[in-house]
Amino acid sequence: MSIIGISDEGKLTLAQKTIGQQVKDLGQRAKVEVSQVRVPEFLLFASLLFGQPVPGVGLPFNQLLVFVIVLYAMTHKPLFSTGKWSHLFILFGAILIYIAVVSAFADPSEYAANWTRRWLRLAVSTLLIYVIAVGQIHLRSAILGYSTALVVNAALFFAGIAPDTYGGYLTGYLGDKNFAGLVHALFALLIMTAYTKRWQQVTVFLISCGLLWTTGSRTSLGALVFAYLWILIAPRLIPVAKVALLGVFWWLLGFLTEDYSQAEVFGDRIGSDELRERIDTMSWAKVQDTGFFGQGLGEAYVYDVIDERTWFFHNSYWSAFVEGGWPWAVALAAITLFVAVRPLSKNPGWNKYQIVAQGLGIALLVCALRLGEVFYTLPWAICMGYVLRVAITARYENNNMFGYDRIIEERKF
Repeated sequence: MSIIGISDEGKLTLAQKTIGQQVKDLGQRAKVEVSQVRVPEFLLFASLLFGQPVPGVGLPFNQLLVFVIVLYAMTHKPLFSTGKWSHLFILFGAILIYIAVVSAFADPSEYAANWTRRWLRLAVSTLLIYVIAVGQIHLRSAILGYSTALVVNAALFFAGIAPDTYGGYLTGYLGDKNFAGLVHALFALLIMTAYTKRWQQVTVFLISCGLLWTTGSRTSLGALVFAYLWILIAPRLIPVAKVALLGVFWWLLGFLTEDYSQAEVFGDRIGSDELRERIDTMSWAKVQDTGFFGQGLGEAYVYDVIDERTWFFHNSYWSAFVEGGWPWAVALAAITLFVAVRPLSKNPGWNKYQIVAQGLGIALLVCALRLGEVFYTLPWAICMGYVLRVAITARYENNNMFGYDRIIEERKF
């Protein structure tokens, strides 16, 4: 039967052509927008490089800026719904309540940090994860902003303008050598997702690896190697094989970060390694004195009577255990492992962004062993926001007509 002279078959063909043209137009828009950069996010995330204390506030500049970023993000409507991942944010809320209760009833030691200030930082980090995940932050601009700041920082450092706080190893405005290694390793992976052309990806890869090498961080170098190995190998493996691969990584890690630690390419690190060993010994003693529920936020430090100063733990797993006991430590490690790396998941046609997300999880878990505070830090929050963003948007790709318009922003990676 026909209506106004057009058969049902003709109407279906016309509708298909209309839908096809809409998808084609959306695809063309996505290709144009993939090279765009949103200036506010670019500048805000570039400014996260600076961690100097703000007078009268009691917070470093970059931590204060996270509040600004979250408030700015809330002026934009979410592009995506969290779907099943909303349960993860319920878990975040539960563990934040748990650690607040533990800290409130704990008896703080002499040099412990203020737990309420630290808890507030954790809470705003959770909000940062959320606004990144639901698309209230233009993620490509954020990644490019911080990555550009890292390159500028390196240029100023080698020009003798930015501070040198660790005997010639790249620090600059990042301040701490371990933190420098951490962010350079993570953003070496993230920056790869900001470009689509192969020559661009190769270029940023080489620059990122070169800068990471100049930090002299053996753990960060090992983390990046393992991340790339996972990206190359894991998508071809079944879950049991991926678990076995994690075991192989664990075995190899000792060789790369310890047995190879005194290789000539790293220079003479005997003195710094002796200090690290002394700090680790004191840290392990504090771990052994910690009960099931931990000692509260701000307690992941030791007092060195030789130098008459405090040191933070080098091991983020130990830090989490001392602050929040088994529930807190297991929760943070499990979220990083099972949400980011997903070793027990089958390979459901993962896209490249999902595979990079798994590499980020590997890098975070490795860095947490030797680079101090890693879990629930600003870099961890950015990475977990990315991980959830690609997990949330992946479901739209199964139905281009109903999802393509919503993943245009995601194509701006």
